Amino acid sequence: MTDFEQLPAPLTPPDCNLRGLPFMPLHTERLLDSDMMALSSGEEFKTALRLWCKSWNQEPAASLPDDDRILAHLAGKELSAWRKVKDMALRGFVKCSDGRLYHPVIAEEAIKAMAKREEHQAAKDGDNERKREEREDRKLLFAALRDVGVILPAKGTSTSHLREVAASRGISIVVTEGHKVVTVTPHGSHTESHGGVTAKTGTGTYIKEGGGSAREPPVVDNSPGYLPDPTPCGVLAKRLRAEGVDVAPGRPDFREWVEKGLTEGEALAAVEAARQSKPAPEPIPWAYLAKVLTRTRQAAQAVPAKPDKVADKPAQDADRWWLSDGGIDRKGRELGMFARGGESYPAFKDRIFAELRRRRDEQERGA
Repeated sequence: MTDFEQLPAPLTPPDCNLRGLPFMPLHTERLLDSDMMALSSGEEFKTALRLWCKSWNQEPAASLPDDDRILAHLAGKELSAWRKVKDMALRGFVKCSDGRLYHPVIAEEAIKAMAKREEHQAAKDGDNERKREEREDRKLLFAALRDVGVILPAKGTSTSHLREVAASRGISIVVTEGHKVVTVTPHGSHTESHGGVTAKTGTGTYIKEGGGSAREPPVVDNSPGYLPDPTPCGVLAKRLRAEGVDVAPGRPDFREWVEKGLTEGEALAAVEAARQSKPAPEPIPWAYLAKVLTRTRQAAQAVPAKPDKVADKPAQDADRWWLSDGGIDRKGRELGMFARGGESYPAFKDRIFAELRRRRDEQERGA
């Protein structure tokens, strides 16, 4: 075994880079009670403090190269002067298996700062994604409105007003097969002025994909009992948004997680873990939650398999339909029930439970 193999592992990750973060915490009470403060001369202490600050911006952070020439340069001293203060100036530093010197206290703070930087970057990525999706939505809605005769100025038209005008024409954006499409469902003849332009009206429903041309109106079931099945991505995204996660069902990375088997239970467990560093009501960017999910799965894979044992009992109710809006819709259809106009999902769910209890009571009386 070589000398390096006997040394401890580096105290910060190889990619721990804090350049651009000039602030380094200094525990003053801990420093004032330290052996360094008691034993060092003024010159030794000043050199040590300089090296602590220099190590903060090294890569990996909290480390220094084990080379007297470089250390003398970082300390701002001639080589001969450096050797006089070296032992005390490097007090607390530990040589690790990568050949560099690490300070344990600074390493603790560096790891915390790195996590904060990753959170900030994740939030920034989430903001950029929201802005990109908003631009895409505006482009699709403007095009769909032009197709029905409504022309609004791109400048000066807020996104909220654009959505209101589109909704008044029965225009909405849906996600199908991983792509955003605009669905137009006219509600009958109506005339509404927008800058002197009258909207065209018609019947049926057609779909226009971004940049494409209008298709022939397909046959659509508009009966009162028709309820389309929501997509798995839409159901899970809606559930996560209710928990404060900033996610859209059309995000490619979110759809990839769902396609690879992300369940509601796993996602909610990750939300609970993320709340330890992002307490409510602070929103959780999807990019940050995805990192939590990745770490959770990696940790689960590292746990050794348990020996064979008696098979676990099956779940008492595998169909937990009441946990999602889509499940409530599906259960209602199984019972021949549909949401009433303006009825909320909690109210619809209560009606379904009441119907299930009624049917169970009838079966018990007939038995």
